Amino acid sequence: MNNKISAVAKAVTLLLATASTAAHADLVITEYVEGGGSNKAIEISNLGDSNIDLDAAQYAITLYSNGSTEAGNSSVLTGNLAPGSSIVYHNASAEDQFKVGIESTVTYFNGDDALLLTKDGTIIDRFGKLGEDPGSEWTDASDANFSTKDKTLRRKASITTGDTNASADFPGTDNQWVVFDKDTSDGLGCPGEGACTAEPGVLLITEYVEGGGSNKAVEISNVGGGAIDLDASVYTLSLFGNGSIEAGNTETLTGMLNAGDSIVFHNASAEDAFKIGTESTVTYFNGDDALVLFQDGVVIDRLGKLGERPDGAWTDPNDANFSTKDKTLRRKESVTAGDTDAGADFPGNNNQWVTFDKDTADGLGCMGESACGDTPVVPDPDPETPCSGCDELTPVADPATFDTNVYYTNVLTGSFDDAEAMKNAISVAITAGHTQLSYKQVWTALSHSDEDPANSSNVIELYTGKSVSKQNNGGNTSDWNREHVWAKSHGFPSESQLGYTDAHHLRPTNVKVNSTRSNYDFNECSDTGVEVAEAPGNYLDAAARCFEPRDEVKGDVARMIMYMDTRYQGNDSNMPDLVAVDRITTADEVSNNDPLHGKLCTLYAWHQQDPADATDAQRNDAIYTYQGNRNPYIDYPEWVQAVYGEQCGDPLNPALDVDMIIVSPEKVNEGESLTIDASATVAADGAELTFSWEQTAGPELEFDATSAVLALSAPEVSADTQLQFTLTVSDGSLEATEVVNVTIENVPLSFDISFSGNTELNEGENTVITAAIANEPAGLTYSWKQVSGAQTDFTATGLVLNLTTPEVSVDQALVFELVVSDGEEETSASVSINVANTLDDGWSENYSAGSLGAGLLLLLPLLWRRRQS
Repeated sequence: MNNKISAVAKAVTLLLATASTAAHADLVITEYVEGGGSNKAIEISNLGDSNIDLDAAQYAITLYSNGSTEAGNSSVLTGNLAPGSSIVYHNASAEDQFKVGIESTVTYFNGDDALLLTKDGTIIDRFGKLGEDPGSEWTDASDANFSTKDKTLRRKASITTGDTNASADFPGTDNQWVVFDKDTSDGLGCPGEGACTAEPGVLLITEYVEGGGSNKAVEISNVGGGAIDLDASVYTLSLFGNGSIEAGNTETLTGMLNAGDSIVFHNASAEDAFKIGTESTVTYFNGDDALVLFQDGVVIDRLGKLGERPDGAWTDPNDANFSTKDKTLRRKESVTAGDTDAGADFPGNNNQWVTFDKDTADGLGCMGESACGDTPVVPDPDPETPCSGCDELTPVADPATFDTNVYYTNVLTGSFDDAEAMKNAISVAITAGHTQLSYKQVWTALSHSDEDPANSSNVIELYTGKSVSKQNNGGNTSDWNREHVWAKSHGFPSESQLGYTDAHHLRPTNVKVNSTRSNYDFNECSDTGVEVAEAPGNYLDAAARCFEPRDEVKGDVARMIMYMDTRYQGNDSNMPDLVAVDRITTADEVSNNDPLHGKLCTLYAWHQQDPADATDAQRNDAIYTYQGNRNPYIDYPEWVQAVYGEQCGDPLNPALDVDMIIVSPEKVNEGESLTIDASATVAADGAELTFSWEQTAGPELEFDATSAVLALSAPEVSADTQLQFTLTVSDGSLEATEVVNVTIENVPLSFDISFSGNTELNEGENTVITAAIANEPAGLTYSWKQVSGAQTDFTATGLVLNLTTPEVSVDQALVFELVVSDGEEETSASVSINVANTLDDGWSENYSAGSLGAGLLLLLPLLWRRRQS
C-alpha cells in the first residue's frame, strides 16, 4: 500500500511540477459514457462566462489505465471554446448516436481507468483516482446506482470548477455525478444534467447544378441544430468521374459551419450567376459523375452511385423530369440525414431531390427547396487571410532577438562522452519554448515559412519547386497541401500528437505528388525507380519502398528528418522516441506505426551534398516565430557530423585503422608477476606505431609507459581488485585506443602455526605456551584471547602465553586463540590446555548410603531384570 501511495504522489508531483496559476477553473469534464462495446465518450465543457482560447496553452485530456501512473492515450484540445460550449471525444467504433465531436483513442477506457484534464501539465479536473485500480469500477457506498462501468455520468449542474486532487478517493463523500442508464447518449455535446435541447449539426449535399457549359456548382449545408467545427475532423468532398472508384478532384472543408449555413463550390468558368462561394475543380463533373462527402474517410452523403457510369445521367423511372444532367437539384427539406450507401442505386426508390430547370442558380448559398429570397447571395470577397481557410497566427518568438549562445548554451558549454549524449542535450534545447500548433494553424505557418521570396503571395512547393498561390491550398489535385516529411504513419498517426503538427517537417506539396510520395522512406532510387511525372527530378521505387527527392531539396529533407529524430526522444506525453534508422522500414513496421524512418546515412550524404543556405535559415526563423523552437542542424550544420557521423562512417575524430592484438591474463594472484603484451599490434597500412600506456584503475604501479610490453608485479590486495590500463597506439596522425582489465585476486592470509609447552595441567598450576610461525615474515602483530573454559588469568607477549590454571570442579579444557595480522588481513590458530580437578586434602568419598541407600542397592537387581525383560 505504501508503494502505491508513493507512486501516486510521485505522478501527481510530476503533473504539478509545471503548475501555472492560470489553470482555467471553468474547463470541466461534464459527461462520461462507458456503455456497451465501444460506446465510449468523454465531454469537456466551458462552464464560465468568457471564451477560452485553447491554443493559448496546452490543454489535454489523458487516459491512465488499470491503476497506472504513466500517461496513456491523450488528446490535445484546440480552438476557441465559447461559454456553455462543449468538446466531445468519442470512440471510433461506437454506435452512431455516440459519434458526437471528435474521434479519439483517449476513449479506450473501461470502468477502472482514470482520466486527467490538464493545462500545461497542471491538473484542472479528473475522473477516477490516479494510481488506483478499483477492480472493474468505482462505486459509491451512498448510492447503489452509481458506477463507472456500464453507465452514463453527467456532472451535477452545481459543479462549476474542476476536481484537482487526482489521488483523492473517487467519487468521494461529495459525489458530483448524476447517473444515467447504460448507453444513454442524448446529453453529449452540451453541459448540464439533462439531455441536449439542440440537435447536433448535420452535413449534407443540398444543391447540385449541372447546367450549360461550365455552369456547375455544388452546395453543402449544415441542416442540423448545432454548429459543426469542420477542423475537428477531416471533411472532404470528392469527385469520382466516369464510374471510377478512385477519388479525383477533392475539396477539404474548413472552419465553423453554423446551423443553417452553406458552403458553395463553383466552376471557375461558370457565368457570374453561379459564382457563389469558392472556385473549385471539384465541379469538373458531368451528369454521369458521382460526388461523395466524407468525414475522416467515412461516407456521410453522396450524389450518384459510386462505381457506376450511367448513360449520360442518372434518371428516375418514377419522375420523368429528374436527371443529373442539364438540371438543378435541391435536397428535399424533409431530409435530415445523409445517404451513406455510396454503392446503392441512385436516386433509389425514395428520391430525395427536387428538380429545377437547367441553369437555375437562385438557390445557391442557402439550404432548402426554394430560392434564397430577395437578398442576392454575393460571391465571397477576395481572401484576406494568409491562405484559403487560414487564420492569422500570433508570433511567440522574435528571430531578430534570437541569440544562439543563449538558446544552445547547454550544448555549446557541455562536455559529452558520446554522440548520443550530445543529441540529448540538443533535444533539451529545442524542446524548450515549443508551442504546439493546431493542424489548421499549420496552413498559416507554412504560408510564412515557405513563402516565395520573389512573390509574397506564393509559396514554393517542396518537390516540384513551383511557386503557387498561397490561396490554392486544399485537397484538389492542383492544390498544395501539408506534406509530413517524416511520414505520420511512422510513429504519430493522431492529429493530437506533437509531431503531427510540427511545422519543422511540414512542407507545401502538390496534392498529387504528396500522394505519390505516400509514406515511403528516403533513399537513392533514381536508377531503379520511375520519375514522378508531376515533379521531374523526384523518383519513386514503390517495390523498394523508396522515394528520392530532387537534388535541390535533398539537404532540406535530411535536416528535417534529423530534427525529428533529435527533437522527439520519448519525453513528450503523446509522442514516441523517433529513430532515424540506416535502412528501409518494412510495411509491417509502417502498419504498426513504429516510430522509425530511413535511410539515415543516405540522408547524411544528402546533408553534405546540399548544405543549409539562406532559404533554410529564413524558414527556420519563420517557424521559430510561430512555433517557438528551431532546427539545430540549420543553425549549426556541423552538428550533423558530431551526432550522426560515427554511425555513417564519418566520425568527428576518426580512429587509426589498426589490428589491435593484446595478450593479457584475465586474473592473477597478488604477489605474482604478469605481462601485458601488445607487441603483435600492427597498423592496417603497415605504418610504424608508437605505444602509450596509462593506468586508469587499481593500485598505482610502476612501468615503462612507452613499451609495447608491460612487465608488472601484482600488488598485495585485501580483496579482489581490478587493474585497468588504456593503450593508445599512434601512427603520428591518427590514434586508436584499447582498454585492458586484469583482476588481482586476493590470497587469504595463512600461516603454519605450531604451539609448544605443557598443555596437561592440574588446577592451580602454571604453564608457558609458545607459538612458532614457519617462514614468519616481518611486520606481523599478535594478540591472544581466551575463547572457552573457566576464566583464567593470563599474560601474553608476542608469541608467548603465560597462565595459571584456575580451580575447576570437573576436568575441562581451556581454549586460547592466537590472532596474527599483517595490518590488512588476519588469521588465527587455537591451542587447548586440559585442566584436571584435584580432591582437597582429608576429603574422602562416603560409600555408605544409609537405609535408603541399602534399599536402593536391593532394588538394583530387580530394576536390571525388568530392564532385561
